[in-house]
Amino acid sequence: MPEDMHLLIVSKVSSTSPIDYFNTIITCKSLGFSSENFSVANDLNLSRLVKKPALANKYKTLVETCIKANNVDAHFVKGMLEYFQSQNQILGQHHIHTASEGGHLQGRYVYGVLLMAIGQTEKGVKIINKSKDIYVSSILKMWPDLNCHSQEEVDNTVCANCFHFFLLTKFYKMMLGFNDLQD
Repeated sequence: MPEDMHLLIVSKVSSTSPIDYFNTIITCKSLGFSSENFSVANDLNLSRLVKKPALANKYKTLVETCIKANNVDAHFVKGMLEYFQSQNQILGQHHIHTASEGGHLQGRYVYGVLLMAIGQTEKGVKIINKSKDIYVSSILKMWPDLNCHSQEEVDNTVCANCFHFFLLTKFYKMMLGFNDLQD
């Protein structure tokens, strides 16, 4: 198989699962595709670091390589660390803005909130409203089948078909400030 085809496959694996990517690299050393490769670094899924940016302190070289390849997850993680951990708000805001512009959902939300916090309320609200539009289209795609549960069951239990819909609606209620979210 041609090397560029191998690269494409490794790049796609890296975009879906960091664990599968690392297992592929470890077991197929002859491939020689590491995160140093632009295509792999650009597509590498850093979702675990997005959830807990402080973990990125252990993977600084990887994050920097991914930033050079314009990986939006890496920009978000670097921005969060710079802004909140290193107290370098200008560089942090730059990376969060880059992630936001690249379509990173958390980056867009955080960037909007940061703009509102520094007095650019109108611009921040516009950015967050774009996120709401994305939310509405996502929730419509995830809307469960009407025959999945009765309303009483949906309120008390969640099956695999309704799980993501349930999480999105719970998040949205929390964002709107509903106080009946003790469950």
